[in-house]
Amino acid sequence: MPRWFVTGAGGQLATAFARTLEGDVFLSREETLDIRDADALRTAVHSYGPDYVVHCAAYTDVDGAEADPATAEAVNVLGTRNVVNAVRGTHATVVYFSTDYVFDGAKSEPYVETDPTRPLNTYGRTKLAGEREVLAWVHGIVVRTAWLFSETGHNFVKTILAAARQRAGSREPLRVVDDQVGSPTYAGHLAAAVDEALRGGLRPGLYHLAGSGYCSWFELAREVVQLAGLEVDVEPISTAEAGRRAVRPAFSALASERPVPRLPHWAEGCAEAVDRLIPLG
Repeated sequence: MPRWFVTGAGGQLATAFARTLEGDVFLSREETLDIRDADALRTAVHSYGPDYVVHCAAYTDVDGAEADPATAEAVNVLGTRNVVNAVRGTHATVVYFSTDYVFDGAKSEPYVETDPTRPLNTYGRTKLAGEREVLAWVHGIVVRTAWLFSETGHNFVKTILAAARQRAGSREPLRVVDDQVGSPTYAGHLAAAVDEALRGGLRPGLYHLAGSGYCSWFELAREVVQLAGLEVDVEPISTAEAGRRAVRPAFSALASERPVPRLPHWAEGCAEAVDRLIPLG
């Protein structure tokens, strides 16, 4: 059975992998092993001897990265470099997760792996730099995904469900951006697809894996509210009205031109997440 070293334990993607992977799984938590500490990371990796390092740890606060680019770079670029350096001298494959925000959103159809990148914000730039660190490793795999959500961690689906519950029975609507379009991805589906691909002999390189189809944040929010059976109005607003610090691509849906598993439709993942979240509310 393979040995897995997973960074970012406690986050939604690492949690999904912990539920999915078979074999020996080492979960690396930030409070006990900071990927910015190169020596400690290398010691931990060499002591454990993994076959795969599934690198889920990341700085993912898109607006926060604009205010604190140094921390975003320290985690997403230098931390990723440390992960790659930690496996040198071993046979381990590094699997790194990147983002649709490496694109500028000017395209009108889903982005594929060979499309040119042009990130509009600090988060996207640091994740793209992290990609380059991983692809420089002979056993490096980069998986771009998008709009990740699950029943754990911090994500849009959980935020919308909580906000809708607070507004239930009132006249206060949820106001959600409708001029940004992407491919919402359920973390459980992504983890299962990556596991399947690796067991099928996925070769080093760059891949897109995201929920099938695409929608706006407004459409995703409306789906969450309807699935939860809440009587709350969801109103569309523009990106300009939202007043966010970071510039985001208007259209960043992902598709793949490579032999990777196809994930279920984003609405199927949304239904699974909401079903899991409702008993917790």
